[in-house]
Amino acid sequence: MLRGWKAAAMATVLGVTGAASAHEFTCEKRVQVQGEVGPKDEVPRVTKFPATLRFHYTLKNIHPQAESVADLVEDPLLAPYGFGAPFATPLALGVGRSGEATFELKLASPDACQALAASDGRADGNFDSALRVKWALGETQCAARVTCCEPFVDCEMACPPEDPYCTESAARGPSRNAGFFKVHEQALQQCLGFGYLELGVARVESLEQALGLLWASPGLDRNGGVRSEADTRRFELAREALVASCNERLFGASAKRGRVLDEALRALRAGDEGAERLMKELRRQNEAGTREPLPQGFDAGRATPAHAASIAADPTEPGRP
Repeated sequence: MLRGWKAAAMATVLGVTGAASAHEFTCEKRVQVQGEVGPKDEVPRVTKFPATLRFHYTLKNIHPQAESVADLVEDPLLAPYGFGAPFATPLALGVGRSGEATFELKLASPDACQALAASDGRADGNFDSALRVKWALGETQCAARVTCCEPFVDCEMACPPEDPYCTESAARGPSRNAGFFKVHEQALQQCLGFGYLELGVARVESLEQALGLLWASPGLDRNGGVRSEADTRRFELAREALVASCNERLFGASAKRGRVLDEALRALRAGDEGAERLMKELRRQNEAGTREPLPQGFDAGRATPAHAASIAADPTEPGRP
């Protein structure tokens, strides 16, 4: 079986077996997110866009002596995408014979994936769809799930107790948010001891500049002028990138946070769109480990909010690309 595939077999045979019906099927449905590899027992996740979902169906005649004929084979939730009937009916299969069908669905963006997920009637970020197979005096169903994630998000959630597909996320290491670094000058200085930070809107080389990015108003530049909406979003992204960089430097690298940080730094340098989305995800990553203790031996120093605010100097340059 291919890695990254998840089959959720929810088969219920309602018919009566024997010569009177002479029909009986089993079905299996799987979904694979092309280009993404995960543990074979986990629900596949969509984290990169554009994305292609590949649905695979298998029907098998399990009647021991006779041909089975399916009168209806449907996947209603995929009907709007042109694949509500993966097999032409009536479908006749000889003893021990199987039929297979595949369907590829392309998703251009996270919004398209979320729209797909919502089409099953549950606003949980998951798309659950079932194939229904009906024959004389019986039917069976099989279903599969795929999870839509925002780019770079690891789909972490608290699992509802009634949801058998959901698994709790692994524990994270320590991290601290902007509120911590803006008042702990010693910790921030240790971060800068690794070198300057090029954040697109500013090059941060000193403690005063780092504090300026943490204390300044995102909506106002250092001369009191009102920033544009786009510049405000980039400022907020630069702030979270500063915090994420310090978390990486001081408390250990995180592959998840590192991926988002790399993308954020590229966006800040190039002026790309997506600043708000990346800012929210970086903030989520920075907040994720705030309840974890700091590494043994690390001394963040005491909180000095009044002094930190007094020396903060906004390092941004209005009009800088």
